[in-house]
Amino acid sequence: MRDVPASLYKYAPPERAASVLDDLLIRFSQVSVMNDKEEFKPPISEMADGLMLQQKVLERAAETHPGFMDFMEKKGPEHSAALYAKVGSRENLARTIKTIYEMNDKNFGILSLSELATSVCMCDKYTEHGRFLLEFNSSHPWFDQRIADNDDLRHLWRMSYVADRTQAFLLAMTAQDYLYTKETKWEYEKEWRIMLNFNSAARKAGKDATGTDVLLFAIPPDCLLSVTVGYNASAEFVEQVRSLLAANPCLSHLRLKAARQWGGGSVEIEGLDETRMPSR
Repeated sequence: MRDVPASLYKYAPPERAASVLDDLLIRFSQVSVMNDKEEFKPPISEMADGLMLQQKVLERAAETHPGFMDFMEKKGPEHSAALYAKVGSRENLARTIKTIYEMNDKNFGILSLSELATSVCMCDKYTEHGRFLLEFNSSHPWFDQRIADNDDLRHLWRMSYVADRTQAFLLAMTAQDYLYTKETKWEYEKEWRIMLNFNSAARKAGKDATGTDVLLFAIPPDCLLSVTVGYNASAEFVEQVRSLLAANPCLSHLRLKAARQWGGGSVEIEGLDETRMPSR
């Protein structure tokens, strides 16, 4: 799976603890609520060049309308040229881009994970200042649910980061270009992601602050390796996590850890009962 690190980490706010550790459920998010508002919005110049456009139109028509080629031949080259011009028009390109984005937002959820366990920036941004971290076993079959060898979804992908997203033809884009590439300003996240169809969600848990449906997916307990309470976790939250783990026999293998932030700002993680308070 493309040299996936043995462990991947989910930075999460403390209110997620109960749904993950008690119910074994985790949210896969719609692209429209992701932190990067440019997700799935690569710069696109045109639908395709002339030859590619004709080829794609003919391939698609042959799949859906078996008599299309005979029809086009009878109509003549002027009709063909008009059709290609309509398909490749700026208006149709804008509609197609909008439709693809909305289709992905409606049908597929994203679980974003990181290679890093001790990122202060990620702790502050995603865990309410360092409170809750999940460690996943990336080799677990749950992270590889491909239904075909060329499946662009349902398994882990490493995000690519580029300084300049050059304009490209829409029909020439790959899944890596469209779904798994971001600008270099996000490179600090060292992100891996898996996308699943919302049809396989286990539960709809109301709506979030944006009014978007919260869709939760079942987590196999053995794909979790550890839980870390962060350096700003309250004593009450630590005890809540302890209680949730103790109450769920499926998670008896999980190691409970604690993160400590040292005077210089660096973060270290160790077993909760082995931690030392940092020197101030």
